[in-house]
Amino acid sequence: MQHPFRQEKSIFDGQFLLITEDNEFRMSLWVKGFGIHSANGEEVLPLESSFNLIRYEESGNSLIVHFDVYPNGRKQYDAEINLFNRTFTYNKQTMGLDKFVGTFMSIQD
Repeated sequence: MQHPFRQEKSIFDGQFLLITEDNEFRMSLWVKGFGIHSANGEEVLPLESSFNLIRYEESGNSLIVHFDVYPNGRKQYDAEINLFNRTFTYNKQTMGLDKFVGTFMSIQD
């Protein structure tokens, strides 16, 4: 069963899907979790419901995401994700996309 607040948006000419899912964490506090799949369904970035996607844009081969992490919405992050290379850049440091969730969750600790 699909989550009733889940949306999929085709990005990079249909090569990937940006998946968002609205979740209510507290009364009237909604968080727009996000993740990315390839067009063939492969999970590229797992859907993380505590990441709150504020906005995104495609730029060349990169997806630039602006988000915060629930419950600390005062700090916002900008990361550049290269879906084709499976890497991301944050604070001028490039890492494998498999480190994305852990990197931003550890900042919260």
